[in-house]
Amino acid sequence: MSKRIKKPKIFVQECGTYSNEILVLCGASKMDTFRFLKKIKAKVSFTKWVLEDFDDWNKKVSGENDGMFCYNTECAGTVLVLKPIKGDGDWKYWETLMHEVHHIVFWLSEQKAFKGETENQAYLFDHLFRNIRRKIQGVEDWRY
Repeated sequence: MSKRIKKPKIFVQECGTYSNEILVLCGASKMDTFRFLKKIKAKVSFTKWVLEDFDDWNKKVSGENDGMFCYNTECAGTVLVLKPIKGDGDWKYWETLMHEVHHIVFWLSEQKAFKGETENQAYLFDHLFRNIRRKIQGVEDWRY
């Protein structure tokens, strides 16, 4: 298995039946992130928040954390920040993704009032983990 670091990944992950979208940054630079946000015509308030907090997120993710989920209720924005992936990833990398996806599901369950709906949470967890993992690995999903 190759341990080579893959090129950065930046994409927007939708949340299935819920209208939310998550900006996923996997080893992305601030300039790459700015270009991506400009390309997708992100809201100015969201772009400003991401660029203002970017260095702090990167410092935390390159230090004590392997990933983090961030949200801002003022601009209705969510961001998942992950370290760059090496090769196809290892268990620690995917465990970090699962951990952060759990935070996303918990947060969304509070926002969308399905906190007591564990089956909805399980389906959303599966949807987010599978789709984010496949996009990071650059694998096409055979179901779509």
